[in-house]
Amino acid sequence: MKREAVAATALIFLGSIVCVFFFNLFLYAMVPGYRNLLLSAVARHESVPVMEAPAKVKETPLKIKETPVEEKKMTLEELKQKYDISGIACKNDEFEGEAEPTIVDKTYYEDCGTARGYWVITYSDGSTAVE
Repeated sequence: MKREAVAATALIFLGSIVCVFFFNLFLYAMVPGYRNLLLSAVARHESVPVMEAPAKVKETPLKIKETPVEEKKMTLEELKQKYDISGIACKNDEFEGEAEPTIVDKTYYEDCGTARGYWVITYSDGSTAVE
């Protein structure tokens, strides 16, 4: 019995809300005075002043000032303690094949009409560069 009473009350409440909604739609569609009343209420809320940011602020991104951080210069001993580099070994024998290329040829070419020129440098590994 209790469940039936709760269900009936819920249905009556929801039905009344739906009826009031449709009644408002009917009044809005058929009664011009009711429509004008609602439109004036909405227009009154639209006339509330709203502050907008200036166009210049909207277009430019926010700039954050960065303060330079000064790093403390560490000695070699402090670096060895901070970063355990005892396991890193550097031998020149390992890098024999990867030595820095040497200049084999350097030729000057004059650029016609400008009284300027450029150097074409050829390295031992076959690569070239223009200076």
